[in-house]
Amino acid sequence: MAYLALSVEDVIINKWQLVEGYLSIGRASSNDIQINDAAVSSKHARLITEPDPFIDGQLITYLEDLASTNGIELNGNKVSREKLNHDDVITIGFNQFQLIDKQTNNLDETAIIIS
Repeated sequence: MAYLALSVEDVIINKWQLVEGYLSIGRASSNDIQINDAAVSSKHARLITEPDPFIDGQLITYLEDLASTNGIELNGNKVSREKLNHDDVITIGFNQFQLIDKQTNNLDETAIIIS
């Protein structure tokens, strides 16, 4: 099962399981993940987890900026909406999150077909 981990100096201090649906991130108390940081907008970003249309039983997660003031970074690059992969690092304000999904399929490997 995939989860989003909040880490400080490489120590995980909190984590959220990624199940089908939405997780909102921001400074407001109404968010699923509340960040008390002045650099974070009240409704900063969200994670969208949905079934993978190509692989039965798999979920995929997208990170989406909600028109925040300071934006979001994925692996050091500003993004507005991106698909997440295992070990991706998300920076929101002064906070770093990491996507952990050790059960992900590695589809970049070459398939060998035996006839």
